[in-house]
Amino acid sequence: MIGGMRMKNVVRYIVTGILTLFVLWGTSCSHDTENFSLSDRGTALSIGFRLPIRSLETDEGYEVGETYENYIDVENSNYRIYFFTSDNKFIARFEPDGFVVTKGNDYRDYSVLGKAPTSLVYHKNFKMVVLANWPQYGDDTMKAGETLLADVCDAEWGQFGSFSSFELGPERLVPFYGVHEYNNMEFKVGEVTLLPEPVTLLRAVAKVEVILKTDEHFDLSFSEVKIHRYNKKGYCAPKDVFSQDDYDHSGEWNSDYVSGLHLVEDANDVEEKIQDFRFASQWMDAGGNKYEKWIAYLSEYRNIDAGDKYSCIEVRFDAQTDEDEPHRVYFANYDESGKTDSNDNARRFNIARNNLYRFTITVRDSRLMVNVQEWKYAYDNEYTFD
Repeated sequence: MIGGMRMKNVVRYIVTGILTLFVLWGTSCSHDTENFSLSDRGTALSIGFRLPIRSLETDEGYEVGETYENYIDVENSNYRIYFFTSDNKFIARFEPDGFVVTKGNDYRDYSVLGKAPTSLVYHKNFKMVVLANWPQYGDDTMKAGETLLADVCDAEWGQFGSFSSFELGPERLVPFYGVHEYNNMEFKVGEVTLLPEPVTLLRAVAKVEVILKTDEHFDLSFSEVKIHRYNKKGYCAPKDVFSQDDYDHSGEWNSDYVSGLHLVEDANDVEEKIQDFRFASQWMDAGGNKYEKWIAYLSEYRNIDAGDKYSCIEVRFDAQTDEDEPHRVYFANYDESGKTDSNDNARRFNIARNNLYRFTITVRDSRLMVNVQEWKYAYDNEYTFD
């Protein structure tokens, strides 16, 4: 028999979801742009961006991302760089003449060069918007002075389908969105203007990890891990995020990133769906503890005000029979007595983009201890899960 579960509830942002794009503007060729050939070098625009996959210091609460969690398909031009006015009206698209990609074990560097759009040169204040890995782009619908940034974020062509498998790869990539406003900029032929502030990209999906920790004495494995209820579509861009200030606040957990959901038709799917997590890895530490990790990448889901149509995780252990009910883990806060009411909106939390939800289940003294870690400024409650 498996004893009660004790759980400590938390959520952690995927820090590698903060993809910084370091931007250089100018007319001179750098080492990275020597291979580019521009037909008109009058006012050239050079953009370089690095996608790191190393985590920051442990106490900062950020997590290492997998390779394709940080991958932009530049090779197939699966990205767009748009410029908008300060009041969110479309100016022009930047179309590079070429790019160079440098790959490392823990990063990707991109450098692209092209002619600055003529219409941009006359704007000292503007916004740069970066879209990447979107299923499609609405280039034909973009009209200077008419198309609003909200039109891009809410466009039907800006939706993506849920992953049929949680194995990321070249044909299954995470969509990104980022925006940054720049003021008092001036373009001059023969000079380089540096924009030191990065563009921060947000992933369109949440990452959910379920980790089992056990040992040789009480050796268990998951026979299956599933997500119960999820949305089949999502928006590549967040809702009403038109400035870096709408989501980038110097890494403060309780104020950083977007706080609202952007759901298709502003609602969860009606139909009930279940999908298997992907088995990711297993390993052993120096103390003889065994671990296995299961992963899912999910579009946003509203658990608050969802009634009994909330999303949850179902896990089944190899020690269970087919007749045994799976254990359920809820996206919710639990009280000190270890109980929760799955219909209590005050205790639930939504599945939001660019978050990492990590559930660590530990087997100890014939009991299952579940630790759902979340970093500072967040709740940290223990409870019993029967």
